[in-house]
Amino acid sequence: MGYPILSAQQKKELDKNTIISEPIPSNDLLERACYRLFLSLKKIITIDQTVDIICGQGNNGADGLCLARIMAFHGYKVCVYKLNITDKFSVEYVFQNDLLLQTQIEIKEINKYNCKFFSSSADFIIDAIFGSGINAAVKSPIDILIEKINQSSACIISIDQPSGIGTWSSFEGPFVRAHKTICIGSVTPSMLNRFYLQDIEIIDIGLKQDNVKLLGTFIQSPMSDSFVQGLMPKANRHAHKGMKGHSLLLGGNKGMSGAIALSAIACSEIGAGNVTVGSVTNTLNYIDHYPNIQFLENKLDGQSIDTIDFTKFNAIGIGPGLGTNAYSLAFVSILLNTVRNIPMVIDADALNIIGQNKNLIARIPPGSILTPHPKELSSVFGEFQSQEVQWAHLSNLAKTMQIHILAKDTYSVLFCADGEIFANGNGNESLAKGGSGDTLTGLITGLLSQGMTAKDAAICGMYQLVKYRH
Repeated sequence: MGYPILSAQQKKELDKNTIISEPIPSNDLLERACYRLFLSLKKIITIDQTVDIICGQGNNGADGLCLARIMAFHGYKVCVYKLNITDKFSVEYVFQNDLLLQTQIEIKEINKYNCKFFSSSADFIIDAIFGSGINAAVKSPIDILIEKINQSSACIISIDQPSGIGTWSSFEGPFVRAHKTICIGSVTPSMLNRFYLQDIEIIDIGLKQDNVKLLGTFIQSPMSDSFVQGLMPKANRHAHKGMKGHSLLLGGNKGMSGAIALSAIACSEIGAGNVTVGSVTNTLNYIDHYPNIQFLENKLDGQSIDTIDFTKFNAIGIGPGLGTNAYSLAFVSILLNTVRNIPMVIDADALNIIGQNKNLIARIPPGSILTPHPKELSSVFGEFQSQEVQWAHLSNLAKTMQIHILAKDTYSVLFCADGEIFANGNGNESLAKGGSGDTLTGLITGLLSQGMTAKDAAICGMYQLVKYRH
């Protein structure tokens, strides 16, 4: 279905489980990983470009030593910088170093005295200093080395994880600001953090993912085409509109009616059999040329909600362009108390209203899907001291309330009512424009109305959004 999200310790355990269950010697697994690293690098580094590989003294450094040997064998111009700061070296490092010394590759040493003089004129610097194997801030003199790497004009590529970043975040110290990171077999949660993320590629090295289920909590993965297509509603040539559900989209107050129109159009195009927009009259300006979208005039206040026959609908989306005035507050408050058995997507101004009136959180019906962007997430759920604390809180809240929280970002993360956590890694600049969130609301609502579970609809909606908006 994709690749697991693991802590540094879990990554080590997955490697060990693979070594035992395949079975395969650890150095053979490392060689396999590095050859696949090479195949990835080969796509972006030409044979005439120069490469400096900076190797730490642990297993990430062993990856760098092995990669250098493979690249040199295939004709690349490689120089290896080996750290010699402590007297501790991993077993894999020692093995790979012995092999490297049998080659003609240029090798230079970085020690505690010459770190500050590091300078590279290479086209590429490959960071193999720490990877995910770090649990504290980098200390002198490595912090100086990292700053020198960041100041270079080279394209910086990190193996597995930029050095200086831990499982969840950096440690208040410098970290390698990689232009690209090639993750081996899995990612850590920090690699989904917008503040560290540049370009991530995850390579498959044949880890035994059946064993991932043994390793703890955060084990879900970025989406893949095949996984998502397996969840999407199946084509049925005999289907009619009555079989594909009826969606209701609520929002689009005066001056903001384009938002709910985008939701409605996306809802229809994802396959909902019938789509109705409940909105003020001027929304018709946007949906009039979509004759398949029905219109239900509504003032979006506490009194007009009684005019809606909710029994006609299979799914509801609320929030885009709703506004946050007293009338909208009354509308949302009554809706949350009234509608309990129809799956609901809560977005945009509906979330802003809840954020301003925290007592409404307890009224959110089980099975609902909340789709906050970072600002809305903070408004509703508050600020957190770390990403780890935030994830734990959102996951526990989703399980306790039996709701789904889709935290939108470059890597959107879905916290499910059953405790699972999914990350979607296909976000890109095509979403950096107004209306993307409104479109997502429509996509998910349309999938819900076709009978998908809330969890599957949220997964498919966030994955399909990029393709739809692009």
